[in-house]
Amino acid sequence: MSQPPPRDPADLEIARDATYHRAPETLRASVATLVGAAARAESRPRMHRAIGLAAAFAAVAVVTWNVAIFQAAPSRDDMFAHEVLAAHVRSLMAPGRLNDVESSDQHTVKPWFAGKLDFTPPVRDLAADGFPLAGGRLDYVDGRTVAELTYRRRLHAVSVFIWPEPKDGDAAMKERTLSGYSLATWRRNGMRYWAVTDAAPMELTHFVELLEAS
Repeated sequence: MSQPPPRDPADLEIARDATYHRAPETLRASVATLVGAAARAESRPRMHRAIGLAAAFAAVAVVTWNVAIFQAAPSRDDMFAHEVLAAHVRSLMAPGRLNDVESSDQHTVKPWFAGKLDFTPPVRDLAADGFPLAGGRLDYVDGRTVAELTYRRRLHAVSVFIWPEPKDGDAAMKERTLSGYSLATWRRNGMRYWAVTDAAPMELTHFVELLEAS
């Protein structure tokens, strides 16, 4: 008996380094059920068999598509990250839109929100630490009006979005970068915070630590 030709080393390397992903159990079970239905269709007349096979393959396609959509759906934090980043960039693009109330005095900025929101955002000035308060404005995130505080870090603007999130306990800061911007989110005392800036990530980390400690 002739020996099979030797395998190309490149093929062996590809096979070794290939990444395999196990299909979700729900998808595997659905496909197995549908394949069984297709097999049973083999014992029926030709026309019925063709219809059964077509229906089985169509159902497999629907199940696969739904699973793919579910797996590709962005998380809630992903959606918030894009929303607050878009709001931050919009405020920088329009002259005079960065602040609705422009002041470095927290006792001026905080009362300005009274009557405009159904909550009172905490306002702190960090000028002594290199992040002076610049003012505040209203914006719209997650289907509701939120407070936005603005700070300065040399030539960089830092936006802090705040709205109530009544969940038990605080949540530690989570950081990410998106389209060249640094973002951080955390929860404290029933409030959700999102901070955005085009400064370096370490600058934003330092800012959040100062804000939390104040």
